[in-house]
Parts: sequence; C-alpha cells; structure tokens
Amino acid sequence: MMLARRLFLVFAFVLAAMDVAAQSSDTGKLLDEARQRIADARKQLDGGDVDDATLAQLREQMGAVDTHANTLLGELAPKLEAITARIDQLGPAPAKGGEARDIAVQRAELEKQRSALDADIKRAKLLIVDSGQVVAQVADTRRANFQARLSQRTPSPLTPTFWRGLGASLDRDLARARELVAGMVAGTTAAFAPANRVASFVGVGLGVLLVLLGRWWVERALLRWTADRVPHGRLRRSALAVALVVATTLLTGLGAQAIVVALDWHGVFGDDARALARSVVAAVVFGSYVTGLGRALLAAARPSWRLPPISDDVAVRLRHWPLMLGSAVALSVLIKHFNQTAGTSLSATIAGSLVVALVYAGLIGWGLLRAARTPAVAGAHAESLRRPAWVGAAMSLLWIGVALAIVASLAGYVAFAHQVTRQMIGLGIVAATFYLVVHVVEDLFAAALSSRASWVQRTLGLDPRVLDQVAVLGSGVFRVFALAIALFAALAPFGTEPGDLVAQLARGAAGLKIGQIEVTPVAVFGALAVLVLGIAAVRALQRWLLVSYLPTTRLDPGMRSSMTTLLGTAGIVVVVAFALSALGLGLDRIAWVASALSVGIGFGLQAIVQNFVSGLILLVERPVKVGDWVVLGDAEGDIRRINVRATEIQMGDRSTVIVPNSELITKSVRNVTLANAEGRVRFRVPLPLDSDPARVVGIIKAAFAAHPGVLRQPPPNVLLESIENGSLMFVVVGFIANPRQSGQVRSDLLLDILARLRAEDIALSTPYQVNLGRVGDLGAQGPLAGAD
Repeated sequence: MMLARRLFLVFAFVLAAMDVAAQSSDTGKLLDEARQRIADARKQLDGGDVDDATLAQLREQMGAVDTHANTLLGELAPKLEAITARIDQLGPAPAKGGEARDIAVQRAELEKQRSALDADIKRAKLLIVDSGQVVAQVADTRRANFQARLSQRTPSPLTPTFWRGLGASLDRDLARARELVAGMVAGTTAAFAPANRVASFVGVGLGVLLVLLGRWWVERALLRWTADRVPHGRLRRSALAVALVVATTLLTGLGAQAIVVALDWHGVFGDDARALARSVVAAVVFGSYVTGLGRALLAAARPSWRLPPISDDVAVRLRHWPLMLGSAVALSVLIKHFNQTAGTSLSATIAGSLVVALVYAGLIGWGLLRAARTPAVAGAHAESLRRPAWVGAAMSLLWIGVALAIVASLAGYVAFAHQVTRQMIGLGIVAATFYLVVHVVEDLFAAALSSRASWVQRTLGLDPRVLDQVAVLGSGVFRVFALAIALFAALAPFGTEPGDLVAQLARGAAGLKIGQIEVTPVAVFGALAVLVLGIAAVRALQRWLLVSYLPTTRLDPGMRSSMTTLLGTAGIVVVVAFALSALGLGLDRIAWVASALSVGIGFGLQAIVQNFVSGLILLVERPVKVGDWVVLGDAEGDIRRINVRATEIQMGDRSTVIVPNSELITKSVRNVTLANAEGRVRFRVPLPLDSDPARVVGIIKAAFAAHPGVLRQPPPNVLLESIENGSLMFVVVGFIANPRQSGQVRSDLLLDILARLRAEDIALSTPYQVNLGRVGDLGAQGPLAGAD
C-alpha cells in the first residue's frame, strides 16, 4: 500500500513537471521573440535616418514588450514562491543515500522547476530594462530629428524661390487634394442617395442639434442648476465653469461624430475619405475644448460668475477671442492631418506650417492688444485696475515670442516659428486648464470637507478645525500633483510627444530602488492610506471605548483613561508596522533603522525614551491617575491627562503644568486622593475662660450638622486642646467628600459658627500680645489668628 502511494506521488510530480516544462517552453519562446524585437529595434536606431513614423512604431513595439514582460513577472513570481516554499518544507538534503527515492525525485524536480522559473524571471526583468532603454533612445532620436528640423532653413516667403518651389509641386498637390475632396464629395452624395438618406438625414440633423441647440440648452440648464442646487460660495462659479467646458467639448464632439457616422453609415467613404473625416472630428473636439475653456474663464456675459480676476472691460473686448483661437487650433489639426492623408509635397507642408504660425502669431498679438488697451478712468479706479508684475512680464514674453515667430517665418525658419507659436498656445491651454481644475477641486474640498459642511460633522463627528485642516491638506496635495503634471508637460523638451511623456511618467511610477528596497509611488500612497485609515480606526475605537463601553463597567475614570491611552499607543505601533509593510519595509529590513535609533537614544534621545517608558509605567502601575490631586514640588493640582511623554496637571488658578513622566517616577509625589478621596477641614476657635465648654461644643457640632458638605461618617469632632493666654482653645475637625472643597467648606463653617456664637452672646477672646513700635503702627490681630 505504501509503495503504491509513493508511486502515485512520483507519477503526479512527473506530470506536474511535464506541465511546468511545457509552460516554460512557451515562456521561453515569448522571451526569445521579445529579445529579437529589441535587437531589431536597436539595429534600426543605430543605422540612423529613421523617420517619425518608424520611431512611433518602435515605441509601440517596446511598449508591448514591456507590458508582456511585466505580465510574465506577475505570473511567474507567485509560482517561484510556491515552489520555494515546497522545497523549504522538504528541508535540507541529507547525506548521500540517506533520503527516500520518492522524496529525492520530488526534490530534483522542484529544484529543476525553480531554476527554470528563476531564469525566466531574470530574463523578463532584463527585457523590461532593455525595452525602457530603447524607448529612451527613441525619444532622444525623435528630439534630435526635431531639433535638426528646427535649425533647417527654407527659402524666405519674401523671395521668389519659395513661391517657385511651391508652384513646382502645385499641380501634383492640387490633384491629390482634388482626389481626396472628390472622394469626400462622392461619399457624401452616396450617403444622401434614396437608399441611404434616412440614416444620413437623422444623423446630420442630430449632430446639428447637438452642436447648436443642444449646447445652448445645456448651458442654460447648467446655469439654473448651479444657481438652485449648488451651495453659495466659490464652488458655484468653478463648477459652472467646468460644466461649460465639458458640455461644449462633449456636445460639439458628439455632434461632429454623429454627422460623420451618419454619412458613413453604409460604408460609402473610402479609406482616405474616412481618415479625413476622423481628422475633422478630432479638429472639432480640440477646437471646441479651447473655445469652451476660454468662454468659461472670461464669462463676458456673466461677470458675477467669472473665476479669474479679469475686469469686465477686458472680458468684453476678448469675448470673441476664444472662438477665434479654437478655430485656429482646429485649422492647425486639420492641416496637419490633411497633409498626412493626401501625401502633399514638402513645399505644401512648409506652406501649411507657415500659415499656422502666422495665424497663431496674429491671434496672440491681437489678443495682447485688446487686453492691454485700458479705458480712460479716474485715478483711483485706474489704480485698482493695475495688473500684477507677473502679468506684465508674461505679456512681455508673449510679445517677444510673437515678434520672434514673425521674423523667423519671414527669414525662412518656418519650423522654428511654427514650434514657437504652438508652444505659446500649448502653454496657455495647459495653464488655463490647471487654473480651472485646481480651483474646482479646492472649492470642492472646501464645500464638502470643511467646517462649513454640516453633514460631514454630523456623520463623522469631527471637530470643525480638523475638517478645515483635512480640506486644506487635501486641496494642497492635489495642487502639488496637478502642478507637477502641468510643469512636466510645459517644460518638456522640444520634440517630446505625448506618448513620450506618458512613457516617462510610467518609468517614474516604476519606483526608486534603494538597495534591496524598491519604493514606488503606488506603495507610498498605499502606505499613507494604511497609516491614515489605521490611525482613524484607532481613534474611533478609543472614542467608542471611552464614551460608550467603559462607562458601563465598574472601572473608575482614571482606569478608563489609562486603558484607552495604552490601547491608542499599541494601536499606533501596529498601524505603523502595517504601513511600513505596505511600503515594502518589513521588520527584517529595518534593522539598520533600529541600530541608528539605538545610537541616537544613547546620545540625544535618552530623555525622550525615559519619559516614554515612565509613561507606560504610570499607565500600568497607576501610582497616579487621571483625576488625582497631587503635589509635586511647587506644582499642586488635578491630573487631567497622562500622555506617553508628559502628564498635564491643572493648577488651582486654571493654569496647566506639563510635567515629564520621569519626574512622577523618580521624585517624591504626594497623592492626596490615592487611598481615600475624602478631605478634612480643621481649624481652631479661641473662647474666654468663663465660656461653657459643653454649650460651645454643641453649637459647633450643630453648625457642622447643618452644612450639607460635611460627612456624617466619620462624625465631626470638637476637642478642647489647651488653655492659652487666658483662653479656651478648641480644635474642630470634620470630613468632606472632596478635598478640593475644603477651603469653601471651612469658610462656610466659620461664618456659621460666628453667627451662632453671637446669637448665644458668646464672645471670642483676643489673645494677649505685646507689640513694640510707634503709636499708630500697632495692628490688631483677629480672634481666629490661631486657626490653621
């Protein structure tokens, strides 16, 4: 039976090994193919003279290689861990001949599988590194090509050479353009044929409605909705601005797409016509976004809804500029795609870039002139309309860029002029988008999480100041994140395409490796999330124990506070451990941190650690607890809170003394309420020798019995202590529930006893005294001078 069982296990392991071998073979083929792709890409790049289309194709291939390699890593790493765990379960191999045959077979197969998986994982990691290097080389080559084109000079448009070159290829370019336009016209005509006209009319009508009436209706609906539903404040303005941008872009793009889809519903467009139609949709989307962004920020028709600090006069003068700029952006996109689709000559491409550069420069200059023109106003009003210094500097730089673009265009540096104007427009769009997004997010945080959000306070029960801090921190983190992306896009080197930016961001997201520890942005955010959520959970548990559960037990308030404080300290330690684990720092990897801390403790942190340990001792042994009345040197008062490092003692004058915990452990402390929380009232009463002692004792005990603050058990005591200076000296002792009330109770009793003695015609005696001094300087001493 045992032999059959062993044979079955061996057979199962052989089958598993065959399956793993087959999978390893497939993985090896994939890795070999990826390696060959990388080698081919490097060969092409090293050969030189690679155009932009080939560079884009190589970048896509390397992206696919990187994706496949990361996928393989995700699949192989768990398998390697599982096999390693199984080998560890078998234990170290014994001496030769000392192991059962089936166990030896299992060990050999597992070692073979582990070696194969480890080799595949190393090859996959190497592929990730190589593909990233190739992508970086592609980006460098693209930038080098672009910079070469920027420095390339063509004949000036002011010379006949430029126009002769354009005229030489004009016939071919016009023929290709007529062919493309004819294809579009033929496809449109076929779309309105009797068999196809229903879908065409419906789609075109829907598109026109979306572009014209739909956008108009949505804008007014959004204005009414924000005015009625959004709370008063900045969020109302910023939310409307974002909604207008989204509505303008979305409805205009959907309308253009509906028209194109309706015309090509039956596949009447050719490949070139279909590509040109998609280019028209892309141009409309980009142009509508720029137009909507400008209209939302200017808000010429709604000054009270305007976000940026722009005067009404400037906004009115620039009200048509967003539409003009959006049309210019759409024209730029359309010209670029038309030249690519039609395959026009180099002269026609240069002419198109020249037109775009001059249009951009003209629009920027016109906008600067309209914005700089200020009406004649009174002195005080003109002072309020003065622009900040940075606005004047930005306008000066824009004027320099416009002049540089015009001069470069006329001098023949068309590519340089086109890039300068496109960069100015792009920076303006990025800045406007960043401004709008940051404002709406900040306003959203302020409205949803600040102290003004009453529903958050009712739901979470947080202090208003905490909510304000969360709102400010959240908006600040988002502002930094958005600013980093905006600067990364704005300050990218010339020639960097969006795909290159995405690739660089992806490589940055791969993380920073320090020794054997790899820190990634995802891990950092995960660790922060674990830390924040864990601390919130610990605080919520502390609050629940202190407010809801512990009051139902027989524990005194001091013990409740100690338990919640200990729980909070232990919980924070556990949360920090989990956060470090989420960051990738296990306890076995922070031994060097512990060593550094031990050195620091030995030199500079000894007092802090001493106070921390003393605080734990106070919470466990409880020689003092919250609510105790203690005397420590000159400090006398109630303990209000025992923290991990220090203890708070509230004095009689309502001030608070912060005492290090080590002081309460190493020094003598008088705890008035440790064993018994009762207090004592004691004072002396001098009476004449002819007073009836029994009668006096009765009067004093009656005063004690009449006071509600004096305890009945133990009963008050009145003793005739001595006869001093011809007077009977009575000592009165009584007990009260709270020693903090001894002063008030003593005063009440003395006043009551004096009143009762006068009512019984019993006078207090004045001790004899001899005073040496000038007449008029002798002071009388009251009858209760002997009271303590």
